[in-house]
Amino acid sequence: MPRSGRGGPRLAQRRSQSGRSAVGRLTELREARKTEHDAGVYRRRRLMAISLLILGALALVFAVLVQTQASGATERAVPIDPNNAGPDTVLAEAAGVGISTPVRPANLTGLGYHPEGGSLVAMAPRGENRSKNALLGLVSNGETPEDINYNIMDDAGRDGPGTGALDVGAGSGSTAYAPVTGSVTSIRPDPTVEGANIVEIKPDANPDVRVNVALVQSDGGAGVNDRVVAGMTRLGAVADSAKVLDPQLSTYTADSGNHVTVTVSRVG
Repeated sequence: MPRSGRGGPRLAQRRSQSGRSAVGRLTELREARKTEHDAGVYRRRRLMAISLLILGALALVFAVLVQTQASGATERAVPIDPNNAGPDTVLAEAAGVGISTPVRPANLTGLGYHPEGGSLVAMAPRGENRSKNALLGLVSNGETPEDINYNIMDDAGRDGPGTGALDVGAGSGSTAYAPVTGSVTSIRPDPTVEGANIVEIKPDANPDVRVNVALVQSDGGAGVNDRVVAGMTRLGAVADSAKVLDPQLSTYTADSGNHVTVTVSRVG
């Protein structure tokens, strides 16, 4: 008896079941891939959202820093409050002598102390030290009613006390006044700028010292032996030193850094 016909229906059934099983596995595989794809899309979108949040936070921090720096620059650009400062506002003290501003408060562009020789008397600044150096920041008399802000500048290779000289910034041509009350003892050429002079004053408060105001363009101001009054008597004008020099004070001002320099030295 031929055997070729035996089991035919069963074989067909098994083949049919095997085919359905393969289709099921293929469907499951497609669904698994779809689920994995959806999960990947979700992860990417979540990562993108987190990245946008981080970028937004960084942008906010950057904006705050820029605003803070701009505010700091504005504060540095205003060395004294002209609304609360008189024409004879005292900027520093040296050897018992109060050093008044030689420039009207409204015209000030910056205040910077620096060494200028071992023979000079160190000044005790009034106001708040805005220098970046924390150690130099210890040299300060704190806040004042006039909101005086000054800087202790780099010594630039010069010797002497760090507050031996005070650069008082103002635009060239601005009127320069006597920083102390006393008598003019000499007016001599300033060796650093042609046409500028150094005005020497003997202060009434201490006749054993001399107060010098350098980089003054004398044009009809007080002369030798004349009596001068702090913040009132005109010495001359602020010379244009920036045309021949690179004023260190320009680092702390918004202009070229023109200024007069005040120093105090002992007699003999």
